[in-house]
Amino acid sequence: MMKLSTMKALTDTLNDEWESVIADQILACWEYDKGTAKYFRASANFQFIFQKAEKQYFLRFNHSTERSIDSIRAEVDYINHLSSKGIIVAKPVSSIAGHFVESVSTSQGVFHAVVFEALAGEQFEEIEELTPEIFMRWGKALGELHQATEGYKTAARPTWKDHLAMVSEYLPATEQAAQLALSELQEQLMGLSIDESNYGLIHFDFELDNTVWDKDKVGIVDFDDSAYYWFVADIAFALRDLFEDSAYKVDLRNESFQSFLTGYRQVKEVTQEDLEFIPMFLRLHNLITFAKLYRTLGTDEAQDEPGWLEELRKKLSLKMQFYRDGFSHNI
Repeated sequence: MMKLSTMKALTDTLNDEWESVIADQILACWEYDKGTAKYFRASANFQFIFQKAEKQYFLRFNHSTERSIDSIRAEVDYINHLSSKGIIVAKPVSSIAGHFVESVSTSQGVFHAVVFEALAGEQFEEIEELTPEIFMRWGKALGELHQATEGYKTAARPTWKDHLAMVSEYLPATEQAAQLALSELQEQLMGLSIDESNYGLIHFDFELDNTVWDKDKVGIVDFDDSAYYWFVADIAFALRDLFEDSAYKVDLRNESFQSFLTGYRQVKEVTQEDLEFIPMFLRLHNLITFAKLYRTLGTDEAQDEPGWLEELRKKLSLKMQFYRDGFSHNI
């Protein structure tokens, strides 16, 4: 998630119709129907939904302090590669100038922007809605993604080593349990084997809200966190809600997990030995998120924060405490 100060600055530009002069300035790089761009959400990035010739698209942009343009270009290249392999993804749309990524200077600084097609279909809101058959199809979609990724190389996406370095940078020394978890995870990860069959560029956030379902077809969106990891980490990260985001609650015998795994194994193998690392990877994900939340919350709390921002700050602080408690739990 971006810094709350960055989020507030942009949302302060929204009018009563959920329009922003900043978004319109950025979107001017693409063809679109004027007056249709509406605020959709903000988290790791800003998203606006708009129309062109009655077709729906998404504008996504980040402040230059949040993401590098090289990283975004590498993400777009990855998405186009997956599309060429038959994976259903939200395709990027080139700008008027013929670029997939545009950098626009505004009164709030430089933003890097991408436009994506909207995928047809529906999304599941809660994991409790899923039948065993849907879990199986979800797992198969991730297996197909990993199969299409095997051997793909790019230098501009982060690796697990970059994430550990980020955690080390953001994490204060006073967070002793998290610091111990960082030390333990570094040692464990360094001992894992790596080859093209078990390691590659993963989605990193293959949860339900990043999948779009059109009958039996699964479309995939939001590759902005894609990074180089072991493929089994993507399974762990996708099923966080199934295990209540707690490493010590992972149950590899869980029926829904087994259905997901059955679907995955229809297209790609994963060993039982690799599956045993799922609690470790879930712990790692929590540590990375915990460190990012330190940066998100920062020390820039203002006296005049709107109610929605106060509530978000409280919610994120509670999430940090949840993770903090988990680092001390034996697994």
